[in-house]
Amino acid sequence: MKKVLVIAYLYPPIFNSGTRRSLEFVNHLPDCGWTPLVLTLDNPNPAECDPALLAEVRAGTRIERAPMWSAQFGARIGRMLAPLLPAERVAGAIDWRLRRAWNVPDGAAAWAPSAVERALALHAAEGFDAIYATGWPWTSFLVAEQVSRRTGVPYVVDYRDLWKPGDVAWDNSTWLQRRINPLLERRVLRRAAAVIATTRTFLGLLPQDVLPARRFAITNGFSPGFPAEAGAPAPADGLVRIVYTGVWRPGYGPDDLYLAVAELKRRGSPALARLRLSMAGFAPGRAAEHGIAELVEERGRVTHAEAVAMMLGASALYLPVSKGLYEYASIPGKLFEYLASGRPLLASTIADSEVGATIAQVGGALRLEPGDVAGLADAIERLCLGGQDALFSPRRPEQLARFQRDNLTRQLAQVLQEISAPPAAQAAQAGEGREAHR
Repeated sequence: MKKVLVIAYLYPPIFNSGTRRSLEFVNHLPDCGWTPLVLTLDNPNPAECDPALLAEVRAGTRIERAPMWSAQFGARIGRMLAPLLPAERVAGAIDWRLRRAWNVPDGAAAWAPSAVERALALHAAEGFDAIYATGWPWTSFLVAEQVSRRTGVPYVVDYRDLWKPGDVAWDNSTWLQRRINPLLERRVLRRAAAVIATTRTFLGLLPQDVLPARRFAITNGFSPGFPAEAGAPAPADGLVRIVYTGVWRPGYGPDDLYLAVAELKRRGSPALARLRLSMAGFAPGRAAEHGIAELVEERGRVTHAEAVAMMLGASALYLPVSKGLYEYASIPGKLFEYLASGRPLLASTIADSEVGATIAQVGGALRLEPGDVAGLADAIERLCLGGQDALFSPRRPEQLARFQRDNLTRQLAQVLQEISAPPAAQAAQAGEGREAHR
């Protein structure tokens, strides 16, 4: 089989929403004729890891781990000063200061030198036919561009987010990143053989004058058979549980949901006798701030397996969408697991958006406008008082199947085949594509 170098900074055991995409692509690529060689971070921060994720990596997967250059340098200096100062303390201080000073295009910039070195050694030892890099972090794109330039192997970049500032409250890019990153992005795109994004809207927001001709929208998705208990009835304890699993940051979080429950409490609604919220992914304390602590379980950060168990125990799942550009352009990765869980979905999103189009296509959801707290409160009240059947749109399982990870990976494999084919074969494929379009 052909080989592809997968540059995925976010990969098990790192616990991040972006980890799931690279993990699942790598797991399914061998079934599509490609052997993945994974290049990822060595020795990630334990606070950012879930060791259980390593059990989900397909047996036999080749993983190369490259360290942060700043960590290597800090460790070297720490050893030199060990007779005088604690080596670990010195190493950590140097690593932190170097990463803070060297942060273009992002906080992973210090990974690039060792990642490029490891990739070149891997190519010299056994070679690979294509390069796939997924971002954020955008450092992965720069590694792909450098390795491609030095080996001649074509690369494809995969946008899970937008590199340019997205006009969102949680964008923390520095002045230097805002000045230099657009230039780096244009260089990466100009030399890329293809570009992938998680939505078609994302593709339209990239610099069109340097975008390669091969451009593809490949969404996130869910694993085949996920989860084994999907469609089973929620626990029959008489309670209505609304579940949210995800972060809460400025411009993104379950604000409307908490306000809606507070509104029901203000009304003195009888629905509160049956209502409970189960929340995970952010620090506890928000429910008390809204005066609804007795109705809310805030579990903090949980593992992916625990999040799935929460989904399966839900009467309904709640999905908000980021404010600003991402409100219409993005699809949160958890949407697909939410839909695959078989639970009804309450979504605060605009109709003319990627999320709005997806839930209209798959069904099993009720869409409300962001900020419509009264409407959400009314929907929750109906849900608690027995109006569920008429509340949510009909579910369409045949539409949901399009988002299975194995089907999506076949799309990625086709992209890799196109960019790695000899020039004559590429021309023939392009001709076939034009005929099919006609």
